[in-house]
Amino acid sequence: MDGILPDADAARATAALDASKAAFTELLAAVPGATIHERPGVRWVDTGLPDGVFNGPSRVGAEGFAGSVAVVRAHFGARGVPFHWETGLRPEPPDAARVLTGHGLRHVEDEPGMWLDLTRPRPAPPAVADLAIRPVTDRDGVRDWVSVWGCGAPAEVTEPWYRAYSALPYGPDGSLRMFVGRLGGRPAATAYLFLAAGVAAVHYVVTRPDHRRLGLGTALTARVLDEAAAAGYRVAVLTASPSGIGIYRRFGFEECCLVSTYEWGPPPG
Repeated sequence: MDGILPDADAARATAALDASKAAFTELLAAVPGATIHERPGVRWVDTGLPDGVFNGPSRVGAEGFAGSVAVVRAHFGARGVPFHWETGLRPEPPDAARVLTGHGLRHVEDEPGMWLDLTRPRPAPPAVADLAIRPVTDRDGVRDWVSVWGCGAPAEVTEPWYRAYSALPYGPDGSLRMFVGRLGGRPAATAYLFLAAGVAAVHYVVTRPDHRRLGLGTALTARVLDEAAAAGYRVAVLTASPSGIGIYRRFGFEECCLVSTYEWGPPPG
């Protein structure tokens, strides 16, 4: 349990969230065909997948921001591969947004970064009849996980996610622990836990539209937080969507930063 963050405040939680995201980006090097690139002040991963969430920087230095954006943009532009860039987690110049949009990236969203002291008591989630939460242990489980995450999205959207996650070292005893909640045997909700950089990161708490408002998101969140605490972790981090922030606040998560996401992709056709 060496390296586990013993406690946090807003500043340390922000740094830990950044480190966790960097660790996951580096993990994507496990995707077949993925490459890691490095130049002074910046390091990035290119999986080649046609979804920007799986391509982008894992490390950005405090100096030379504009140059770093230029070199990464040039790389992905030449390859015709979409990528993303997040701000708000590390020191950046005040004109970071202008630099990114000036290189053709578009602003996608702003989400609060949040953290939780896992040693404090948490409210018990309400019981959900017939809900069974199971860890993903094989590719069929990954397929179920992706189908819920996609909420009916077409195959061209979900297939890159399946290709990415089925290639990663997931499992109930590893650093990446994926879960599917089933109602009546049918996949209905998801979440995953990433144990890295000294913290437990909670991601993709998603419920199918036809099963929302039943408490599934709360139940999946409780499960991954319990898993993290049982593994010895003391601090959890995440970025909160508008639909999920109420759940996280009820568990005691506190805001520590604002994460802005920008994306670039080749023009259609």
